[in-house]
Amino acid sequence: METASESSPAGALARARATAFADPPPRTADGPIVDVHTHVGRAHVEELFAAADLYGVRRLVGICELDRGLALRERYGDRLIVATTLAWEHRGDPARFASENRTLLARAAAEGVRVVKLWFAPRIYDRFDGLHLDAPLLDPVFDAIAEHRLNILVHIADPDRWFATKYADVARYGTKAGQYPQLERRLAQYPSVRVLAAHMGGDPEDLAHLSRLLDRYPNLSLDTSATRWIVRELGRQPEAARAFFARYADRLLFGTDQLVLDEPDPQRYRVRYWIHQMFWETDLVCPLPLDDPDADGEPVLRGLALPTDVLRQVYWENAERWLAPLGVEAGARPTHEHTAPTY
Repeated sequence: METASESSPAGALARARATAFADPPPRTADGPIVDVHTHVGRAHVEELFAAADLYGVRRLVGICELDRGLALRERYGDRLIVATTLAWEHRGDPARFASENRTLLARAAAEGVRVVKLWFAPRIYDRFDGLHLDAPLLDPVFDAIAEHRLNILVHIADPDRWFATKYADVARYGTKAGQYPQLERRLAQYPSVRVLAAHMGGDPEDLAHLSRLLDRYPNLSLDTSATRWIVRELGRQPEAARAFFARYADRLLFGTDQLVLDEPDPQRYRVRYWIHQMFWETDLVCPLPLDDPDADGEPVLRGLALPTDVLRQVYWENAERWLAPLGVEAGARPTHEHTAPTY
């Protein structure tokens, strides 16, 4: 029998630390979990898949360049769902940029790739000379995405605290509220394109704002990725977060934002999956086993203990539907040899 200390929140974390997070507890919702947001462009991708295996995560949406993704898919089969990035080298030449990316997206679609990742955090204004998601440069890209019936995974905003620190230059980066009109214009312009806004739409601090977006745009869904940010901000408002997940259970998809490194570090991936399992499935309150420079004092994990029916939707049912080709029921078998498997 466990002692009181062993069964305490601190005891749960101590047991996890003792095994380097390699012995996860049983799942509340046991099923084919899909992590819809990982980055697999670097060397040690096998460590991420090993951690996913331990935590019952059966499929990963892996963001990387197309050729890298196709090579990894040869290795991991339908466990890897490729999310291709665009080719940005010739963005200074609109005609060449359009031609190159139309070709890339046509090839991706022919290879059964279902997802295009667009990174439009405010830092893109430094990297790409102030480029916005609704810039004319990207019109041919959106047309091609719609033509090939691809889905978009987009990063549109960052934590509130960064707008007071990293993005304090409002003239350069704008306000946080100012990041969203570009997204809304694309959602309205392409209603048939399914858009997944990363990191709880970039605004877990303001669930009322997210509610307005989801109510206004049926083609919009949100993922739960970004471990520290999501745990910190949803954990501040657990009752509101639980109500939000109950209301929009069919529009929220599980993701972690796991980033594969060039250096070996298997515990990095396990600890993040442990945190997500504890946060979504339990009411555990304990120190967060990651540093969080944006936290007030010691970072804390405050579990939401979501109901099993909500977890099933968030963990895999919504992903199966979102990733299925338009017009194909999730679970149906595709007939074209290059069509993506349905998840």
